Amino acid sequence: MINLSTLKTLAASFILLFAANTVFSQSAQTELEIIQEAFGLDKKVAVANFMELGDDAESFWNIYDEYEAERKELGKMRLKIIADYAKSYPTISDEQILELFKRTEAFKKSFGKLQKTYFNRMRKEVGTSKAAQFWQLENYFNAMIQAEIYAQIPFIGENLDEN
Repeated sequence: MINLSTLKTLAASFILLFAANTVFSQSAQTELEIIQEAFGLDKKVAVANFMELGDDAESFWNIYDEYEAERKELGKMRLKIIADYAKSYPTISDEQILELFKRTEAFKKSFGKLQKTYFNRMRKEVGTSKAAQFWQLENYFNAMIQAEIYAQIPFIGENLDEN
């Protein structure tokens, strides 16, 4: 089992990879897919090292792979929102803000639904404790990624020249 310090180091590596290639860049779609693939593969190693699955390993990994495929599609939605904000900044209009807000809320709702669906599937297949252990780890990764994104994106009205 991986310790918390190692987990945090792995998470920091994921975030650097994710943030360096997505925030305020003009990435091509193929680059986005490469980044997501790299993140998914490294993440899978971290999950494998963190969890002790035993006899439930095959069931868990089947569900995990399905979850990751759907999560990656939602990740593209989040990255598109960020890219659209970057294109509009610093002259973003009220209409653009409202549209991005609605898309962000739709993303959050979809992500929450995805997590609920797959938590319930995992719970039935590998037990509540293993499902909860995975979701703790998953939520940790997501919180770290979100924090890095927010740290890199300027606030509306922020003057970048002053920094």
